[in-house]
Amino acid sequence: MRKVICILLLGLVAGGCSIFRHNGSTGADNSGKVISGNILEDVENQNVTQNGFFIQKAEIEFNTSVATDKFFASIKFEKPDRYLISLKSRTGIEGARIIISGDSIRMNDRINKKLYSGTSIYLEKKYGFSQSLLPLIFGDLILENRCKIGLEKCIEDKLTLDCQIKGVALSYVIDCKRVKVISVDQVKSVNNDGIKIRYAKYFNPGNILIPRIIEFSDIRFDIRIKIKVLKMQYPWNGHISFIPGKDYELIELK
Repeated sequence: MRKVICILLLGLVAGGCSIFRHNGSTGADNSGKVISGNILEDVENQNVTQNGFFIQKAEIEFNTSVATDKFFASIKFEKPDRYLISLKSRTGIEGARIIISGDSIRMNDRINKKLYSGTSIYLEKKYGFSQSLLPLIFGDLILENRCKIGLEKCIEDKLTLDCQIKGVALSYVIDCKRVKVISVDQVKSVNNDGIKIRYAKYFNPGNILIPRIIEFSDIRFDIRIKIKVLKMQYPWNGHISFIPGKDYELIELK
């Protein structure tokens, strides 16, 4: 369950039990969209969560100082805020299925026959993260009024942007050529860094750029997670459903 919480915390929304087709190019400067001249507007126009999507296969490497694991995931997103995640072992056995919808979180632990259930309040209380920040996983730019935007000037093709989003201090770095976020850091304090996310190897599955490689690190918990998107459908117009495990033990996340 610790791995579950860690991946939830880092944004991939849940890791289970213990248990390539490539699309588009990888080096384009931008997605081919009309550039408006407003850098932040252009970046937001490339947010992956502006449409539904289906990551059919992603490889996940999970590392700490005492353990290393590798497994596979599929992720469906239905606008505006429904995520369905299936996690499988390297042998293809599904260990967990998770849905995050609105402010609710439920997970079938298929190995141990347990159903975890809670709300986004659990994440906020436990780790200071809300469900609304999950698009950061995919390199989206989330903005609120409390951003130190300044002159929005690109220096050496980079723009740094500091924001308070849902009470979380974030520092973005934007690639002005790609008009995409290339990193985001959670700023806890001067001497206490939070989660760091780095994006690389962009590809174009549907007229927007999406990072193929997503790397998380959290020094406090000595956690490093690398996600490699292997196959993705974008946009995707399907619907998400979740069936709780029959006769599973219910465990409330409080």
